[in-house]
Amino acid sequence: MPDSGLFYKEWKQNKALLIMIFLVFMLSNPFTVLNTYISYQGCVANQNEWVGTCVFTINYLNGTFISLFWIWGVVLAVSQLGIERSKGLFDFTLSLPYTRGQVFNAKFMMGGMVIVVSQITGYGLAVLLVMLLKPDQVANFHHYSLGMIIISMLAYSLVMAGGALTGHIFAQLLVSFTVTILPFLVITLPAINMDILFGGRAGFLDFPIPEWMQYIFPITYVVPNWVEDSPHYLVIPAVMSIMFYIIGYISFVKLSNERNGYFFLWKALDRPVQVIVIIIGILGFGYFGYAASESFAGYVVGMAAGAVIGFFISYFAIYKKTKQL
Repeated sequence: MPDSGLFYKEWKQNKALLIMIFLVFMLSNPFTVLNTYISYQGCVANQNEWVGTCVFTINYLNGTFISLFWIWGVVLAVSQLGIERSKGLFDFTLSLPYTRGQVFNAKFMMGGMVIVVSQITGYGLAVLLVMLLKPDQVANFHHYSLGMIIISMLAYSLVMAGGALTGHIFAQLLVSFTVTILPFLVITLPAINMDILFGGRAGFLDFPIPEWMQYIFPITYVVPNWVEDSPHYLVIPAVMSIMFYIIGYISFVKLSNERNGYFFLWKALDRPVQVIVIIIGILGFGYFGYAASESFAGYVVGMAAGAVIGFFISYFAIYKKTKQL
């Protein structure tokens, strides 16, 4: 358990951001209910001018502020790890009489409490408003409100893990984004290329992806349509959040801080990741070359361009040190 001194340091260092995120999380849910009610009252007041019947309906699938909650998890994780590391403040933090595990847990628990407690409070206030205002219909309210707590924690734990592995903000965000589409890169993209090589006879793309499998793509949760499917699928992002926390904790504890400014803190990752980036570039640009020209020659040209682009992107991103802020 982290010492109270670490919580105090984390609070003082990120107080303004923590308060802002807490208020946004807490107020957005009841504000959504209230805003819908105000729109309904406006319809009633001008019913003679509008066509149709005014119905007080709360449907969280029709665009709410809550759908952007995952962004604040990203912002908080970047502030706690990426910005602090880029500013060179970790030397002071790690010089304090605490273990690296305590430092990481203090950051994670502080961020997690802000994300979870504020949203639960906002959900409770929204429930009270729904009971008070008595809308004609409520759709996707409970599922979406509670689901966004899990998804916000997924985004937060993912970016925290990315920050524990990398040496600056750009690397943290790039690694985190890559992980959100990783199932596509390792499953769908190779299958598409195999289908091209076999002239469509490989059959890899003939079978539709099972509905549950799309939920192993973290990027799926950016679009709010997930709320229409079974609430049991939310177990997947909950498990992924725990997994990313474990990865972040182990990385923060085991990796040194001496590679500040480099892409990865663990030097052994540099070469394998560069090779993977080049392979993804080859497969990705090969597919686009084939799609643009509808010929195997375009596929080969695209693969060659992808190899060159992948090499230069990986080289300058991974091997070139970034100056601290």
